[in-house]
Amino acid sequence: MPVIGPDLLQVPVDGATDGATMPLYGWLAERLAEYLEVPGDDLPAKGALNEVASRFLAQGGELEDIYPAIKSIVPPKDRFPTPEPLLQLARIRPFKLFVTTTFGPMLERALNEVRFGGQPRTRVFSYAPNAVQDLDQPLDAMDRPVVFHIFGRLSAVPDYAVTDEDTLEFVYSLQSESHRPNLLFDELSKAQLLLIGSSFPDWLARFFLRIARRERLWMARGKSDIVADAHMRDDPNLVAFLQRFSSRTKIFQSGGALEFVEELSRRWIERHPEAEHGAAVSPPPDTGARVIGDPLEMLPGSIFLSYASEDRPAVDSLRQQLEAAGVDVWFDRKALEAGDDYEAKIKRNIENASLFVPILSRNTLTTRRRFFRIEWDHAEKIAVQVSVNQRYILPVVIDDVSPGDPAIPERFRKINWVRVEPGTPSPDLVAILRQLFRDYQRQMATTP
Repeated sequence: MPVIGPDLLQVPVDGATDGATMPLYGWLAERLAEYLEVPGDDLPAKGALNEVASRFLAQGGELEDIYPAIKSIVPPKDRFPTPEPLLQLARIRPFKLFVTTTFGPMLERALNEVRFGGQPRTRVFSYAPNAVQDLDQPLDAMDRPVVFHIFGRLSAVPDYAVTDEDTLEFVYSLQSESHRPNLLFDELSKAQLLLIGSSFPDWLARFFLRIARRERLWMARGKSDIVADAHMRDDPNLVAFLQRFSSRTKIFQSGGALEFVEELSRRWIERHPEAEHGAAVSPPPDTGARVIGDPLEMLPGSIFLSYASEDRPAVDSLRQQLEAAGVDVWFDRKALEAGDDYEAKIKRNIENASLFVPILSRNTLTTRRRFFRIEWDHAEKIAVQVSVNQRYILPVVIDDVSPGDPAIPERFRKINWVRVEPGTPSPDLVAILRQLFRDYQRQMATTP
């Protein structure tokens, strides 16, 4: 089972004509320093993002500003080609569960390109201390590849590890009895792990190898893990520890992560020559699984926009304005037909939203049975659980609907509304929603 780290995320050097590459995280660190207006020179080869974040905090910056900043500078998928090492791993079909310590989408993109002709069929799970997620079934029962982000996934809220302190918090949560992703750990304990390019420091490498076993390291039998990481290989203390207490853990000596994947790929193709040019397989039947590209998927902490389908153009305009301001937004773009599974996913998104924004218009006054009323009703139930100091529902009116109209829920009628012109820039509304979103970020960053 491969455990993928940032060393495999190589991108072309800007302006290079010789095919030179650099780590994506180094590329991000340079642009993050520029974005946050902190010195970006002399960044370390490892931990560059942590160093930029530390410099920003040392200058009096706010921690919660770092995560939306990273989200805003992450390049779009057409900015860089999918790294070849990830494509090479994706071609090795027996690999089914990929654990990644990175927060970006490149690994699932590689799997989709190689195995599904670019269709978004890879299943994706993401762990965070405040948004605990585990595998939903044993690996043997899964019919498609899985990517598990063990240190969180990119968003505008602090639900992924950027700093060393973030990593420490994730590790603390992972070993908590109430926050453990038990099914994931079960799979880790059964598999032979390939730790590829994670650049774990000594303490984290020891911890990770230990949680992947059911017993103490020196007692482990029948399980040999492989470390393919130049940083870990060159740490004499870690090497000595493994030799004495985890002798079944083997360290790749002929290079780093890139060389290991290259050699692994060469041997795989040598034994399975059809894999080199194998055609993408057809996607399996949809079983309701939560996959990348699923229109029902929502990043935790997003602003949930609830609307009548007739108002979709106006809502999409608002969504674009909010995303341009660094705010995570969700709304149902495809208006799928309702059903038990559909309704359950929508309700889960409402529960995980930072803010519920019902878009009110004459179209929402209809006497017809409409699904958005189920969303409204569930949001009202969640609002009762929210602290009185936190705003959770903010109605937005896009035409001449009256606040006293009896078709509007009583709770909505009692809340101050914001009225905007549909299809036109709404800087005041964007500023209000962005501030409420940032307030939620701060709460997430400080709540245990």
